[in-house]
Amino acid sequence: MLSSNSDAYKHTEVILELCCKLGYKEDLVAEVKILAMLADTALQAEDFGRAYENVERMIVTVSTLRNASPLEVDDEKARQAVEVCWVACFQLGRQSEFHDLTKKMSLLGRTLELCPPDKIHDVLNAWRKLEAEDIQQREEELRQRQNDIANRTVRKTESESGSRNVASSLRARLQDFHMLSPPLLSTPDAAALASRTFKSVAANFSFSIGHHHPQAHGEGSSPRSEGSRRTDMEDMSSQASRVLSKGLGWLVGADGDI
Repeated sequence: MLSSNSDAYKHTEVILELCCKLGYKEDLVAEVKILAMLADTALQAEDFGRAYENVERMIVTVSTLRNASPLEVDDEKARQAVEVCWVACFQLGRQSEFHDLTKKMSLLGRTLELCPPDKIHDVLNAWRKLEAEDIQQREEELRQRQNDIANRTVRKTESESGSRNVASSLRARLQDFHMLSPPLLSTPDAAALASRTFKSVAANFSFSIGHHHPQAHGEGSSPRSEGSRRTDMEDMSSQASRVLSKGLGWLVGADGDI
């Protein structure tokens, strides 16, 4: 069946059920042999994933056989199952096209556990070869991680350096930046000119104390003379002119004693 149908090995449960219907129900030795044939067919098709699944299932079945009491299991059949199992493990474990080193080393470890003493030397040679490949692969992965860390560090340093350069450039530009003053405010006579202008303007304003009507005064009061009121108005005009002049002088940066 497996030789005539190239996809038959993919249907493990169907093949095992067919084996049970042919009279091998609960026959663990027969199950191990069928799983070995399925694993070998998958290996020839380079379907290493299915081959590994069948071998793993085979190992579980063989462990069950080895743990059974001698009264329940015939020793010769158990030895046959163990023989089939370690050969299948050895074939898949040393397969060069199968690139999963962890699984391959696990299979060779099972092979060392199940194989006869005269085969240990061959298994150990395959194990040493896998071990060297594993060490080489780990070293490459370590170098790759170190290179990745170094590259990230360099990129981070360059980014921080670029940020510092931008900040330094901006700071230098701000230091070189000077606020331009209007021409009028930069001349020596700006304060004096402003003072004279405000004096002239202030002279045209009329300041008054207020209007006093004769009827507002009661009997017996002496109204202020016209000359006194004129004097008060002149004093207030002079004071207002000085205040305005000082205010403008303060705005343009002149001394307060203008």
